Amino acid sequence: MLKCDVFGKCGGCTYLDIDYDLQLKNKTEEILKVIKDSMIEIKNYEGVLSSPLKYYYRNKMEYSFGNEIKDGPLTIGLRGRGKFYDVYSAKTCKIAPTDFGKIIEFSEKFFKDISFRNYRKHTGYLRHLVMRKGFKTNEILLNISTSSEDYHSYVEKWANEVLNLELEGKIVSIYHTITDAKSTVVKPDELRKLYGKDFFEEEILGIKFKVGPFSFLQTNTLGSEVLYSKVLDYIDENAKTGFDLYCGAGTITLLMAKKLEKVIGIEIVKEAVEAAKENAKNNKTDNVEFYLGDAKDVVKQLDEKLDTIVVDPPRAGLHKNVIDFILENKFENVVYVSCNPSNFARDMIYLKEIYEIEKFVFVDMFPHTKHLESVAKLRKKK
Repeated sequence: MLKCDVFGKCGGCTYLDIDYDLQLKNKTEEILKVIKDSMIEIKNYEGVLSSPLKYYYRNKMEYSFGNEIKDGPLTIGLRGRGKFYDVYSAKTCKIAPTDFGKIIEFSEKFFKDISFRNYRKHTGYLRHLVMRKGFKTNEILLNISTSSEDYHSYVEKWANEVLNLELEGKIVSIYHTITDAKSTVVKPDELRKLYGKDFFEEEILGIKFKVGPFSFLQTNTLGSEVLYSKVLDYIDENAKTGFDLYCGAGTITLLMAKKLEKVIGIEIVKEAVEAAKENAKNNKTDNVEFYLGDAKDVVKQLDEKLDTIVVDPPRAGLHKNVIDFILENKFENVVYVSCNPSNFARDMIYLKEIYEIEKFVFVDMFPHTKHLESVAKLRKKK
């Protein structure tokens, strides 16, 4: 097992000191108990599929500017476990690519005299540094978030100099997000591209994707190939058409399109829908359509009759409108991808009105943390 300098303080990992097989055993037992306590029956439990990479597996990290101790030196890293203000350096993080650590080390030195955000007083310039990397392409996208104070020349100088670092990957895009929001969310009032392309590229199961600074992509690229392979496996062989709700940049949609005659993807983020359409075009996939909007609203407007639906909702789970849509349409095949077992169990309480869990599997997308993804194949009750 690899050691980390700030394990136990940083909020990034919780199980780094536990044998990996034991991690999986503990996580699956805990989640299965949540489902069992909700009186949900699983007909065929297929166990847990491990992550291909156990360390350095994340393709995206969102770091905060701050310090570990009051009035201490600038630190770029992750907030402490159960803490809102303390930030612990992620230079030697064991779940992020080593390139990210090198960029942090350089950036901490470069910005050491520049103020960082104080979320009590809502003052300070530096807010976040988001890094994303294509594991198949080795392309890196950086997005630095600051307030609107006029220190932007420092960010521009940093963008020029960070390109000179010796990295395993290659920085292909640098963005500057400007916001004075009181929350810690990286959401722009203004977005400036400082260098390179509008996106970085990644490849999943033979399909190439362009990923922008705010596009959704599963944070474990190699793990997502395991996850999506299982999603495709859970779609019936005789299925012809399908919905992909919460489709992001169209990852699952385009993979479904290899198996089905027609697929419709729905996504609330405009940038992601634009990326999904471009990804479809670049992969010469013409049997897909994408709708922009909140899934709970869009499904109320659709009159398409398709036989399959795949849902991969955020942690909040399915909105009641989406559950009603599934129940009203009585899809032959429902595949539910979940990152939150409690809300999955909650949704199944409603869906079990006409559906049962025919197959169920876990996929470990987040080694050394308490989280697991699950994939459930739902079948209409006889």
